[in-house]
Amino acid sequence: MRHLLMVVTCVFVGALPLGAQETGEPGERAVELRRQIEDRFAARVQEELGLTDQQASRMREVVGGYSVKRRAMEAEERRLRQTMAGELRPGVAANKDRVARLTDQLLDLRVRYAQSYRDEVKDLSAFLDAVQVAQFLILRERLFDRIRDVQGSRGQEGGVRRRMLLRP
Repeated sequence: MRHLLMVVTCVFVGALPLGAQETGEPGERAVELRRQIEDRFAARVQEELGLTDQQASRMREVVGGYSVKRRAMEAEERRLRQTMAGELRPGVAANKDRVARLTDQLLDLRVRYAQSYRDEVKDLSAFLDAVQVAQFLILRERLFDRIRDVQGSRGQEGGVRRRMLLRP
Protein backbone atom coordinates (compact mmCIF):
# COMPACT_ATOMS: atom_id res chain seq x y z
CA MET A 1 0.00 0.00 0.00
CA ARG A 2 2.79 2.36 0.85
CA HIS A 3 4.30 1.56 -2.53
CA LEU A 4 1.09 2.75 -4.21
CA LEU A 5 1.42 6.14 -2.54
CA MET A 6 5.03 6.37 -3.67
CA VAL A 7 4.00 5.59 -7.25
CA VAL A 8 1.27 8.25 -7.20
CA THR A 9 3.62 10.79 -5.64
CA CYS A 10 6.29 10.04 -8.25
CA VAL A 11 3.73 10.41 -11.01
CA PHE A 12 2.68 13.83 -9.76
CA VAL A 13 6.09 15.11 -8.77
CA GLY A 14 7.82 13.68 -11.83
CA ALA A 15 5.20 14.45 -14.43
CA LEU A 16 4.25 17.96 -13.40
CA PRO A 17 7.58 19.60 -14.23
CA LEU A 18 7.62 17.81 -17.58
CA GLY A 19 4.10 19.01 -18.26
CA ALA A 20 5.19 22.57 -17.57
CA GLN A 21 7.85 22.28 -20.28
CA GLU A 22 5.44 21.05 -22.96
CA THR A 23 4.25 23.48 -25.58
CA GLY A 24 0.78 21.90 -25.89
CA GLU A 25 -2.43 23.18 -24.44
CA PRO A 26 -2.99 22.86 -20.68
CA GLY A 27 -5.85 20.45 -21.38
CA GLU A 28 -3.50 18.21 -23.35
CA ARG A 29 -1.10 18.03 -20.41
CA ALA A 30 -3.95 17.11 -18.08
CA VAL A 31 -5.09 14.35 -20.44
CA GLU A 32 -1.56 12.97 -20.69
CA LEU A 33 -1.06 13.12 -16.93
CA ARG A 34 -4.39 11.38 -16.39
CA ARG A 35 -3.40 8.65 -18.85
CA GLN A 36 -0.07 8.10 -17.10
CA ILE A 37 -1.75 7.86 -13.71
CA GLU A 38 -4.39 5.49 -15.05
CA ASP A 39 -1.75 3.26 -16.66
CA ARG A 40 0.34 3.05 -13.50
CA PHE A 41 -2.70 2.55 -11.32
CA ALA A 42 -4.04 -0.20 -13.60
CA ALA A 43 -0.72 -2.04 -13.41
CA ARG A 44 -0.72 -1.74 -9.64
CA VAL A 45 -4.32 -2.95 -9.39
CA GLN A 46 -3.55 -5.93 -11.60
CA GLU A 47 -0.63 -6.84 -9.35
CA GLU A 48 -2.43 -6.25 -6.03
CA LEU A 49 -5.61 -8.09 -7.04
CA GLY A 50 -3.82 -10.88 -8.93
CA LEU A 51 -5.79 -10.23 -12.11
CA THR A 52 -5.24 -12.03 -15.37
CA ASP A 53 -4.53 -9.90 -18.42
CA GLN A 54 -8.10 -10.54 -19.57
CA GLN A 55 -9.57 -9.42 -16.23
CA ALA A 56 -7.36 -6.34 -16.21
CA SER A 57 -8.45 -5.46 -19.74
CA ARG A 58 -12.13 -5.88 -18.89
CA MET A 59 -11.66 -3.86 -15.72
CA ARG A 60 -10.06 -1.03 -17.64
CA GLU A 61 -12.99 -0.97 -20.09
CA VAL A 62 -15.60 -0.95 -17.33
CA VAL A 63 -13.85 1.59 -15.10
CA GLY A 64 -12.92 3.78 -18.07
CA GLY A 65 -16.49 3.86 -19.33
CA TYR A 66 -17.86 4.87 -15.96
CA SER A 67 -15.12 7.46 -15.51
CA VAL A 68 -16.14 9.12 -18.76
CA LYS A 69 -19.79 9.12 -17.67
CA ARG A 70 -18.95 10.59 -14.27
CA ARG A 71 -16.76 13.31 -15.78
CA ALA A 72 -19.72 14.28 -17.98
CA MET A 73 -21.94 14.39 -14.88
CA GLU A 74 -19.37 16.54 -13.09
CA ALA A 75 -19.34 18.95 -16.04
CA GLU A 76 -23.14 19.03 -15.94
CA GLU A 77 -23.02 19.75 -12.21
CA ARG A 78 -20.65 22.68 -12.80
CA ARG A 79 -23.01 24.04 -15.46
CA LEU A 80 -26.04 23.69 -13.20
CA ARG A 81 -24.24 25.33 -10.28
CA GLN A 82 -23.14 28.25 -12.46
CA THR A 83 -26.71 28.68 -13.66
CA MET A 84 -27.96 28.50 -10.06
CA ALA A 85 -25.38 31.10 -8.97
CA GLY A 86 -26.64 33.38 -11.73
CA GLU A 87 -30.17 33.02 -10.44
CA LEU A 88 -29.17 33.65 -6.84
CA ARG A 89 -27.17 36.84 -7.36
CA PRO A 90 -27.44 39.31 -4.53
CA GLY A 91 -29.73 42.21 -5.27
CA VAL A 92 -31.52 40.40 -8.12
CA ALA A 93 -34.87 38.66 -7.59
CA ALA A 94 -34.49 34.95 -8.30
CA ASN A 95 -36.95 33.14 -10.54
CA LYS A 96 -38.43 30.66 -8.04
CA ASP A 97 -39.61 28.20 -10.68
CA ARG A 98 -36.23 28.13 -12.34
CA VAL A 99 -34.41 27.72 -9.00
CA ALA A 100 -36.76 24.83 -8.12
CA ARG A 101 -36.02 23.13 -11.49
CA LEU A 102 -32.27 23.62 -11.05
CA THR A 103 -32.43 22.21 -7.51
CA ASP A 104 -34.32 19.16 -8.76
CA GLN A 105 -31.81 18.69 -11.58
CA LEU A 106 -28.89 18.87 -9.13
CA LEU A 107 -30.51 16.33 -6.82
CA ASP A 108 -31.32 13.99 -9.72
CA LEU A 109 -27.74 14.30 -10.89
CA ARG A 110 -26.43 13.30 -7.46
CA VAL A 111 -28.63 10.23 -7.50
CA ARG A 112 -27.42 9.28 -10.99
CA TYR A 113 -23.82 9.84 -9.90
CA ALA A 114 -24.22 7.52 -6.90
CA GLN A 115 -26.05 4.97 -9.05
CA SER A 116 -23.11 4.95 -11.46
CA TYR A 117 -20.96 3.52 -8.65
CA ARG A 118 -23.52 0.78 -7.97
CA ASP A 119 -23.69 -0.05 -11.67
CA GLU A 120 -19.91 -0.09 -11.93
CA VAL A 121 -19.60 -2.54 -9.01
CA LYS A 122 -22.28 -4.74 -10.58
CA ASP A 123 -20.37 -4.78 -13.88
CA LEU A 124 -17.07 -5.50 -12.14
CA SER A 125 -18.70 -8.34 -10.19
CA ALA A 126 -19.32 -10.14 -13.46
CA PHE A 127 -15.62 -11.04 -13.68
CA LEU A 128 -14.13 -10.23 -10.25
CA ASP A 129 -14.97 -11.82 -6.93
CA ALA A 130 -16.31 -9.78 -4.02
CA VAL A 131 -12.89 -9.49 -2.36
CA GLN A 132 -11.26 -8.22 -5.55
CA VAL A 133 -14.02 -5.64 -6.04
CA ALA A 134 -13.63 -4.43 -2.44
CA GLN A 135 -9.84 -4.28 -2.77
CA PHE A 136 -10.18 -2.29 -5.98
CA LEU A 137 -12.56 0.19 -4.35
CA ILE A 138 -10.14 0.67 -1.45
CA LEU A 139 -7.16 1.18 -3.78
CA ARG A 140 -9.11 3.69 -5.86
CA GLU A 141 -10.28 5.56 -2.76
CA ARG A 142 -6.67 5.83 -1.56
CA LEU A 143 -5.56 7.05 -4.97
CA PHE A 144 -8.25 9.74 -5.00
CA ASP A 145 -7.36 10.75 -1.45
CA ARG A 146 -3.71 11.08 -2.43
CA ILE A 147 -4.58 13.11 -5.52
CA ARG A 148 -6.68 15.47 -3.38
CA ASP A 149 -3.79 15.77 -0.91
CA VAL A 150 -1.37 16.68 -3.71
CA GLN A 151 -3.83 19.16 -5.21
CA GLY A 152 -4.43 20.71 -1.79
CA SER A 153 -0.74 21.10 -1.15
CA ARG A 154 -0.45 22.92 -4.49
CA GLY A 155 -3.41 25.16 -3.64
CA GLN A 156 -5.61 23.82 -6.41
CA GLU A 157 -9.32 23.16 -6.43
CA GLY A 158 -11.24 20.87 -8.73
CA GLY A 159 -9.69 17.84 -10.33
CA VAL A 160 -10.92 14.61 -8.89
CA ARG A 161 -14.37 15.36 -7.54
CA ARG A 162 -16.20 12.57 -5.85
CA ARG A 163 -17.80 14.73 -3.22
CA MET A 164 -21.11 14.33 -5.01
CA LEU A 165 -21.13 10.75 -3.78
CA LEU A 166 -19.26 10.79 -0.51
CA ARG A 167 -19.06 14.32 0.78
CA PRO A 168 -22.04 16.69 0.72
